[in-house]
Amino acid sequence: MNIDPYPAALSPAIFGTSGSECKWLPGEISESPRPFEAAMAPVKETVLKITSMRYRAKDVSEEEFHEYSSKDHAPKAAIVQARHKAVKVAQYHTPSASRQIISEKLPWAVRPGWTVDDHDIQVSVWIRNTEDMVAIVMDPDFQALVADEDKMVDRERATLVAGWEEVYVEDGKIVNVEDGKISYAESFAERSAVGTGTEVFEAPKVIQF
Repeated sequence: MNIDPYPAALSPAIFGTSGSECKWLPGEISESPRPFEAAMAPVKETVLKITSMRYRAKDVSEEEFHEYSSKDHAPKAAIVQARHKAVKVAQYHTPSASRQIISEKLPWAVRPGWTVDDHDIQVSVWIRNTEDMVAIVMDPDFQALVADEDKMVDRERATLVAGWEEVYVEDGKIVNVEDGKISYAESFAERSAVGTGTEVFEAPKVIQF
């Protein structure tokens, strides 16, 4: 990440609908900005995105699961996630009605051998390093929050992925493309290394997430 010489002039991270980059923009803009503010360009930072695909418990309806995930779990978890420097957290709800859109409206999109995944929700957390994720999960408030999740969440099934996002259309506009070429400065090797320079952590057996 580039270090700005005027940290006091930076405002909190601003994201679009699906960005994985932390864009630091000039803060305290007045009608007559100081010269360095007018010249500053956004500084982009590639961060690690960890996503879990989860399923609702057997006897929980889709609507009940959404109510729990969105209105109960999310606002409480957000306090802990922000406390331990999560850059962004998002839920992506995938009920059967939404999944059916693919099979009913876009059947040609499901090629032979392809499947429409049947998980109920994706939860994505953007972090700068794995220590921050460990801090989130190990926080006593987070552990208390998920302690009785068995009645709502199927703990036996889940899929995890990790990586980074590259965004090319946002808010209906082409982004991160200049003169037909992407404007991301980092190489594949540099981006692949995001989050890898951290320590291996072995969780105690009592941990829940």
